[in-house]
Amino acid sequence: GRVAGAAAGLMLLTHCGGAEETAARETSPVEDTSKQEAGLDACQPVTRYTDITVKVREDTYVAEAQPNATHGSETLLLVDGSPRMEAYLRFGIEPYLLQDVTLTRARLRLFATDGSTDGPAIYRTSGSWDSSTLTWNTRPARVGSALGDLGAVASNSTVEYDLTAAITGAGTYDFALVPTGGNGVDFSSLEHFTADPHLVLTVARTACERRGTGGNLTWGWGRGGVGEQSLRAMAMDPQGGFVAAVSHFHSGNYGGQTFTSPYGLGLVKYDSTGTHLWSRVYVESNLDSLIEVRDLTLTPLGNILMVGSYQGAPDLGTGPLPYIDGTWGLFIAKFSPNGTPVWTHGFAPSGEVDSIFASAAAVATDANGSLIVTGGFIGGLNLGGEELQSGETLSQSGMFLAKFSWEGEHLWSLAVPAGTSNPWSDSTEGRDLVTNAEGRIFVGGMAGSGRLGATHGTTPFVAAYGPEGALLWSRALNDAQGHVQSLALLPSGNVAFGGVFLGSFSFAGTTLTSTPLPSGDPGMDGLLGVLSSAGGDTWVKALGNSSHDVINRLAADPAGNLSFLLFTYGQVDLGGGVLGHPTQGTTALARYTTSGAHRWSRVLDPALTTVTLGTSPEGGTVVGGLYERFVTVDNSLFYAPDAEQELLFLKFGP
Repeated sequence: GRVAGAAAGLMLLTHCGGAEETAARETSPVEDTSKQEAGLDACQPVTRYTDITVKVREDTYVAEAQPNATHGSETLLLVDGSPRMEAYLRFGIEPYLLQDVTLTRARLRLFATDGSTDGPAIYRTSGSWDSSTLTWNTRPARVGSALGDLGAVASNSTVEYDLTAAITGAGTYDFALVPTGGNGVDFSSLEHFTADPHLVLTVARTACERRGTGGNLTWGWGRGGVGEQSLRAMAMDPQGGFVAAVSHFHSGNYGGQTFTSPYGLGLVKYDSTGTHLWSRVYVESNLDSLIEVRDLTLTPLGNILMVGSYQGAPDLGTGPLPYIDGTWGLFIAKFSPNGTPVWTHGFAPSGEVDSIFASAAAVATDANGSLIVTGGFIGGLNLGGEELQSGETLSQSGMFLAKFSWEGEHLWSLAVPAGTSNPWSDSTEGRDLVTNAEGRIFVGGMAGSGRLGATHGTTPFVAAYGPEGALLWSRALNDAQGHVQSLALLPSGNVAFGGVFLGSFSFAGTTLTSTPLPSGDPGMDGLLGVLSSAGGDTWVKALGNSSHDVINRLAADPAGNLSFLLFTYGQVDLGGGVLGHPTQGTTALARYTTSGAHRWSRVLDPALTTVTLGTSPEGGTVVGGLYERFVTVDNSLFYAPDAEQELLFLKFGP
């Protein structure tokens, strides 16, 4: 990483699945902490096993009764003892697939459309054949003894051969399926597309996953139960508990009752230990309506404010939102501290339906419980005051910023239009916002040329507005491209920002340049920095490697320490030493001091898709994400009950 004004750092952690009411806790967090302190920044290697799928390169079958016929374009591979038929398959394993990994197992999977009481044996063959010309008379010779032999095969089932002894590395591998009885079997071929033959290669990757002092797993909960669930947003309360916006298909259990409906959108409250307090589902199945929650926040009285996008006329509990057809509008909503709906409002964009949209990105509140929202839109948008316009054309978006009272009444709204240098790619968008005790509003996002101090398009920015919507200052990172994705208010009144940038920009007297890609082309680096409450440069860091890296979540604890999530591919040094595997993408979780010094960093299990991040009063970090099957975090294993998408909440110590 590169640094201006301070040193760089980041935390990385790994994860595994979870199941309904599944909890995992470390047995001795005090002991684990002492181990960390004894080896500051020492590497903690972890070996993970993943499966790589290799599709069949070509396949065919041949028939003794048709000795000169070819069958390379058939959708089935026929194997039979009477009349005699054999199938042939070729696989190519490219060297890059096995780079920096250890191959531990290899399996061939086939889908049987018509079963048999006695499945075929499998042999290696010579490579002197082509599926478009292979016939019974030109079939290749077998090499060695049988590698496997199936017994009974059920129709419409997947069968598997263990080929670990035969497949030892990269290269081309040819196989023959030879009948051992008179009852034939039909397998799907390459031409079947959805059920074609493939190899499953299990590989081991060993990588350093933790650096620094702290960050031990305090607790973890897998939530959701049977069916598919999603995590949309999360907001922390002052005691370290949190509210999550969730959704499910068919079924969902978030720690209390099981909700069963084709679709449901709900809110769930957990305490500081991750224990379920209550859960509510508001939107049941409606084929004409879609709703996407983008963000949540809690007012000083504990009321829940929600923003997002919708189509149709979904009902969050206070009556249907205004109907929108053919595009997306935005909604704002308020719920009581126990999840009871208080009010909702929906807003539709205006203009040509094929081009317009409106989407809320983030919500914040103030001492009065106001709802403050930002996002992007194309066309016209009336939020209760004058109609806002996104720009001169309908090919790029503008930013909106609006404030509503605690009763949901419009107080003011404004737009920052798209830039003017390029009619196709000069959008302005608000991505996140926070407020301070005086009601000042800080907004981060992407500015078009000539907007908020930007001198060209796609410029990362942070801007400050007064409580009544007056622009106080803006800081555009000119000459770089990218956006600010997340903001956090610090106890000092300064504002921290995270995001992504490409190119170069000047900050605090230093020029930062993103790491080039291996090809030499510009790459994207994670962006992390702090501005003073008046908009002055404090410090900034470029984090990442020679790939595309982005910080998508950032949070500050009451002491001003920063926790953030960064997605990266390959190895990365975030201040404590190299982390991660050179051939794998993952998310890193890191913790810095308020001045930007590295405390600890971890890479997370690649099976976990991170969604949300928050901090607790004592300095803990709460991560919410999604997984299928299973996820491992430290020594804790989480399972999904039915291998469908599940929620996982994890808390890490300071």
